[in-house]
Amino acid sequence: MAHPRKLHILLLTDRDWTHPQGGGTGTNLYGQVARWLDWGHRVTVIAGDYPGAARVEEPAPGLTIHRMGTRLTVFPRAARAVARGVGADADVVLEVINGIAFFTPLWWWCKKPRVALVHHVHQDHYVAELGRRGRLAALLLEYLPLRFLYQGTQVLTISQAAHDDLVERIHIDPELIHVAYLGVEPSQFHPGQRSEQPTLLYLGRLKQYKRLEVTLDVLEGVPGARLEIAGTGDWGPVIEREIEERGLQDRVTMHGFVPEDEKTDLYGRAWLNLTASSAEGWCLTVMEAAACGTPSAALRVGGLAESIVDGETGVLAATPEELTERVRAVVEDPERRDELGAAAQARARGFTWENTATANLAVLDKAAAEPRLSLRRGLRQSESVKAGGLAAATLLSNGIQLIFTVVFTRLLGADGYGSLAALVSTFLILMVGGQAIQVAAARETALHHLGDGQRLAATLNGWTRQLLIAFVIVTALSIALQDPLAHLVGVPEHPLAAAAILPTGVLWLLLSLQRGALQGMHTFFPVGVSLLVEAFGRLLCGLVLVLAGAEVTGAFLGTPLAFALTAIWLGWEIHKRLGGAANAKTARTLRSLLAGAWAPIGGLALLAILQNVDVIVVKHQIGGDEAGSYAAAAVAAKAVVWVAIGIALHLLPEATRRAAAGLDPLPVLRRSFVILAIIAVPALAIFAVASEPLMRIAFGADLTQAADALPVLGLAMTVLAVAYLTVQYMLALGRTSFLWVLGVVAVIEPFLLSMGTFTIMSYAAVVLALQCVAAVGVLALGLRARSAFAPASVR
Repeated sequence: MAHPRKLHILLLTDRDWTHPQGGGTGTNLYGQVARWLDWGHRVTVIAGDYPGAARVEEPAPGLTIHRMGTRLTVFPRAARAVARGVGADADVVLEVINGIAFFTPLWWWCKKPRVALVHHVHQDHYVAELGRRGRLAALLLEYLPLRFLYQGTQVLTISQAAHDDLVERIHIDPELIHVAYLGVEPSQFHPGQRSEQPTLLYLGRLKQYKRLEVTLDVLEGVPGARLEIAGTGDWGPVIEREIEERGLQDRVTMHGFVPEDEKTDLYGRAWLNLTASSAEGWCLTVMEAAACGTPSAALRVGGLAESIVDGETGVLAATPEELTERVRAVVEDPERRDELGAAAQARARGFTWENTATANLAVLDKAAAEPRLSLRRGLRQSESVKAGGLAAATLLSNGIQLIFTVVFTRLLGADGYGSLAALVSTFLILMVGGQAIQVAAARETALHHLGDGQRLAATLNGWTRQLLIAFVIVTALSIALQDPLAHLVGVPEHPLAAAAILPTGVLWLLLSLQRGALQGMHTFFPVGVSLLVEAFGRLLCGLVLVLAGAEVTGAFLGTPLAFALTAIWLGWEIHKRLGGAANAKTARTLRSLLAGAWAPIGGLALLAILQNVDVIVVKHQIGGDEAGSYAAAAVAAKAVVWVAIGIALHLLPEATRRAAAGLDPLPVLRRSFVILAIIAVPALAIFAVASEPLMRIAFGADLTQAADALPVLGLAMTVLAVAYLTVQYMLALGRTSFLWVLGVVAVIEPFLLSMGTFTIMSYAAVVLALQCVAAVGVLALGLRARSAFAPASVR
């Protein structure tokens, strides 16, 4: 086969095809490498060593194999070898990830493009082999590297089942995964002389996850049959003891390692090729047996449902008991066995190594022609990193707000800060409207309802002009009515500050609109930066005005100034990405967007009630220092909610985009929960073991009475954060059924809290119980809502 460009491929694998434990991985590599060499390409292999193997050899023209290290030490040894120049002139790196990654994205000295080969996901294998320790090993050695370090890396795999596992369990972008079924050597495998005695064959590595005990169960259920086991592995002694304990020595033959040229005889004389593995990406022995005219029987797991056509080239079963029944039925019907074998042989002819090698070489060739994906670029493309970054930006922003509180409390004194708090609290009511506009803008932009390119620019420019006109009008009216407004807010001594509340709300609408548009455009970096710019701006502008003598009014005016500066910068960021509007027309009116924001307004308002109403009720019920201490504990507990607000900036547009594209949006929600847990679990642990010192350091010794309630309130706010993320998810899907759940709980909560004078811990417990009810109800609706958007294959 002609290939215009000859590649030099650096192949990294824990074991090559000559390794006694090479298994299906080794066969797969040999089948493809042999073709690539025949087509004129070069291959340099770095693999694990084994007794009797040459450290360096050139077994064929264009092929060099370097062997080093054990099953575990080959990984750092390979990194060192590449750093010393092995494969220095390679065009592309092919990294085999068999449960343990080589971590090549961290090899800054290796500037080559890379492609990963993952036969199947090993998460369950780790648990089966190592128990609880296996969960940690799977997380560190497979899940986290594939999930984060290899972002943007092209991935080769061997079945659609393996593809689906990589998408659903590791959350790899499906567009990066390429499936190529394994081939079979037609010259090596051919029909042989069938044994007169019913014979079952297991050929493969002897590992715990292969569940050879089940093959013994099947043997016991098929009278008169024999079982031949060919292969080696650390589970061999266990199986030998099991055979002895069951008294099956006369019915089972353990062949040990079998050379390639003897496999055909084993396949040829077997009546059925048998496997009971708990996971298989494809199971190469199925197709090798098929080429010899022998059907296969297996449990329906992984890629076995693709390599075996149930009832046509073999049989599949859901349970070991069903497997025994189906194997017995085939053994008792030789004619049926021969029919299955003939169909299997005919199908095997369509699976060639030429096809496999060609498909995967095309991916390698394309990767070699593109710039290497750096770790920084890969992380920036990671949806999890984007969501985590927004969460971190939100958390930092709220940390700056806490500094704002401390600074102006000291500068303005108790009375002055009381007036500032009244002004800020009044503005916070207006913030719900802005947050709702942000949700609506993000969703509509992601769905392209606001246009693209110049038309989107025209729409945003038109809305910006309308809001600026509204700002001027509202400012003029507010100045004219400043005294009544000041008395209404309760700050008659600061009329100019009161007059700034409504104009500040208009600027907040503009800022929210810009952030929502950027979210919908999938441009998250400026959104995160704007959160920090806004927070720093409020602090610095307010501080400058207070030091200039403006006192409370200056402290509050720092907020609209910060909003204005942030909006100017975001406007420039949007212009850079969309360009000018030219003569494009707006896609829709601002009024229509506002009219469609009723669901976000309702949902966010109800969440705000659930987040804050307990503090208000406790203030009325018990008052004094206890109420102040409870309020301080509630503020500390809400740190988890702040994280959820940041995560939602990514969740909503991403879920909208996936749903609109016919993809399952639920992985976006799951990823959001994982990121939330990464922050929430350590926070809850700190609340549990150090609540009193934390409260004392953050709020002073006078506000530590509610320290014991902090862990309970922290858990309550974590549950509320789950509800918040689920609400954002449902808004992305256009669902509003969550409103009645939140509405009922929001009505019940103040009544329950007002029924008597409780202890601080009792108040916290009631809040936790109600937050759980709300979260469970909303989550149940959210999980059900996804079916309307998911493609048929995932429903």
